[in-house]
Amino acid sequence: MATQNPVARAIASATSRLWFPAALLASRNLPRPLMHRGGRALAAVYYRLRPKYLRAARRNLAVILGESEDAPEVRRLASEMVASHFRAWVDFMHFATRPPGDAARLVEGVVGYSRIVEGRLAGKGVLLLTAHLGNWEVGGLMLAQVKQPIHVVLVPDIFPGVERERRRLHARCGVTEIRVDHSFVPTLSVLRALGENEIVAMQGDRDFDNTGIAVPFFGREAFFPRGPLRVAMASGAVVLPAFIVGLPDGRYRAIVEEPLPIVADGDRDAALRRNLLTYVQRLERYVRQYPEQWYCFYPFWDDPSRRGRTETGGRRTEDAPVRG
Repeated sequence: MATQNPVARAIASATSRLWFPAALLASRNLPRPLMHRGGRALAAVYYRLRPKYLRAARRNLAVILGESEDAPEVRRLASEMVASHFRAWVDFMHFATRPPGDAARLVEGVVGYSRIVEGRLAGKGVLLLTAHLGNWEVGGLMLAQVKQPIHVVLVPDIFPGVERERRRLHARCGVTEIRVDHSFVPTLSVLRALGENEIVAMQGDRDFDNTGIAVPFFGREAFFPRGPLRVAMASGAVVLPAFIVGLPDGRYRAIVEEPLPIVADGDRDAALRRNLLTYVQRLERYVRQYPEQWYCFYPFWDDPSRRGRTETGGRRTEDAPVRG
């Protein structure tokens, strides 16, 4: 959700070492309901200034609900998504800056935690395959607090102040980061962690580098990353779809699904597509149930950055615009 205006981006980047620590300080010292109200007000201002993100949210919700972009329910859920997204950031900061006993009050319960324990007993590591749904950051902190060795694969934030503080919070809570770059090093780090029978959390819904595979999602083809399922096939790790969803009372519920059956025999590309489709079908069930918590602020089915690329990620002659 970064602006492509170089001046605005430079200002936001330079001041991030001030405004993000200030937000952390506020989260640590102000009542959570007050921070939620402040976040909602800030969100309203931000999306008035950057309306393209709200339009993209409505466009995606229209596909999910099978309605027009101007339908009342689509507009209502888009507004709720905006508020919920800011609320998730507030709660991450609230959780990460408080003692475990205080922070644990944010969590209503964990469904399927025994599947993580059973997965590690298999000895080849556990891959938690999640999505930008609910408050995935809280999930990593939760596992670290119960002394599970957790590695989180993430794309570094473009704002240095946000990235520095997030890294510090993860380290404080015992979460190991594996930062994605354009080398093979992150993949090796993931395979090493799984080889040591540890837990790796990866996002499975964003094809950041446009090298993904198109599979049906809410009746239309959409592109999903191939990396997480490739790792699963290469490592033999137990793959557990997992989501942290917000509840009406303001708390969160962690849900760890049954293991994903991973096919590794026969044609490699066909097996990869089959595994991805199995995951996407489970993801679709959760997005259908919690559409306002699937934080996607670009046109997911018609991503402009994909123009000029083939399904396998190869460039055509025309340039593809940068995703905003």
